[in-house]
Amino acid sequence: MIKKINKKGIALPFNWLFAIVAGGTILFLAIFAAGKFIRTSEQTIYTETAASLISLFDPLETGLASGKAYEIGFKKKSKIFFGCNENLNPPFGKQTIFFSEQTFGETYGEVGKEVSIKDKYIFSKEVVEGEKVYVFSKPLFMPFKINDIVILTSSDDKYCFYDSPEEIKESLEGLNLKNIVFVNETLVCNGINVCFKEKRKCDIVVNENQGQVLNKLYKKRVYYAGNLIYGAIFSSPEIYECNVKRIKNKFDELANVYLDKIKVIEREGCQSNIGQKLSKVLGPINDSRELIGLYNEVQEIDSINRLEKSGCQLYYNAEFE
Repeated sequence: MIKKINKKGIALPFNWLFAIVAGGTILFLAIFAAGKFIRTSEQTIYTETAASLISLFDPLETGLASGKAYEIGFKKKSKIFFGCNENLNPPFGKQTIFFSEQTFGETYGEVGKEVSIKDKYIFSKEVVEGEKVYVFSKPLFMPFKINDIVILTSSDDKYCFYDSPEEIKESLEGLNLKNIVFVNETLVCNGINVCFKEKRKCDIVVNENQGQVLNKLYKKRVYYAGNLIYGAIFSSPEIYECNVKRIKNKFDELANVYLDKIKVIEREGCQSNIGQKLSKVLGPINDSRELIGLYNEVQEIDSINRLEKSGCQLYYNAEFE
């Protein structure tokens, strides 16, 4: 005997199966959409945070020789990524900043979008990680003021300064930076060893006589002049070299303004050879090594400018030495 198939008995499990598959698909899409929304929200927040960081650098513009400093705290351990390209945004080049923070455990969220920095010179490592960052600024004169340079370090990085010149010690101690310690031979300091005399295991060696900093952590040497010594010590060589080229471009733009001013004051009977000397040092540099020759030239320009009679000085600048 052939039994009749109960079609209703087959239809019920199929409906359940369809509901399970459809429900699973909807749930998957909902989870996917929620995850994408969270990632998008995170990325938006991180992008806004990066932009906010840039605005926090504005009060560091001093106009003074002493500089300013403060700390920035985050709710969670965070990472700040810095990039630099001297060829973009001509003639000044630009830096970029990205931000991210820990979400679950030690896992970091998706990095925010790139935010451009066009009018500042931030010297730091390429990746700065920590719950706090310390930021300070120093004015840069060559011989007229070029800009304020900003130094950014992590609270996770402790710097041990050995045999530091009194001028450097006074300059940094006055800023009350918590991750910089000045030590002598009898004290033990666990951190990044910055040595002004190579006697011990040094991570960074500063040679003031030759205006150079050897960073053994990166196995690279850079050159500095004036307050750029701080950028040379605290930033990665790549960021440093890029910013030095950007600074030289800014120097050239300002020098051209002063060259135009020379034409104006010459009508008032002022005569000097500063214009020839300024014109001589215009043009891009290949790397920081060329800072040494440039600095010697601008010192000579400054000496001539100081000797000019009142009304014939090209610029007024008591800070440059």
